[in-house]
Amino acid sequence: MLKTILSIVGFQIVWFACAYGAASEIWYLPCIAGLLYVSCIYIWSQDKKGLTLFILACLLLGFLVDTILLQHSFVVFKNLNSYPFNLYQPWWMTILWAAFASSFGASFSWLKKKYLLAAVLGGIFGPIAYYSGSQFGAIEPITSLGLFLVGILWLISMPIMLKLSFRFNSFHQPETILPH
Repeated sequence: MLKTILSIVGFQIVWFACAYGAASEIWYLPCIAGLLYVSCIYIWSQDKKGLTLFILACLLLGFLVDTILLQHSFVVFKNLNSYPFNLYQPWWMTILWAAFASSFGASFSWLKKKYLLAAVLGGIFGPIAYYSGSQFGAIEPITSLGLFLVGILWLISMPIMLKLSFRFNSFHQPETILPH
C-alpha cells in the first residue's frame, strides 16, 4: 500500500515538474524528477524486463498521440526543442509518458480487465491533464475541439495501455498466497 501511495504521489510530482519546468524553461527539472521517479519504480519492480517493455510501448503510443495532436495544431506544446525536433512530441512530454507508464501498475491495477472503464477514465482525465498543463503555460490554450480530440485519443489509449500492461508487466499477475 505504501508503494502505491508513493507511486501515485511521485507521479504527480513528476507531472508538476514537467509542466512547471517546460513553462518556466527550466529544462533540468523534468529530467531530474523523471529520472529519479522512473529509477525508483524500476528498482521496486520485480519484473524489470516487463516494465521496460511496457514503458517503451507507452512511449511509442505517447509519441504518436502527442505528435498527431501537435502536427494538426490541436495542441501546441511549449517546446524547448529546436527545428526539426519541434515538429514532434517535446522531450519533456516523453519524460511524462515514461513516468505515467511507470506509475500505471500502482495507479490502475484495480482496473484489471475493465477496458470500457479505462476508456471512460482516459476520455475524461486525459483532457483534464492537458487543460491543466495549459494553465501552467506548458501548453498553449487548447480549443474545445482540441480538448475533444485529446479525449478521443485518450479514450483509445487507456485500454491499449491496460492491455499492454497485461502483456508486458507482471504487476497484473495474481498474487500467490504462500502456505503457512
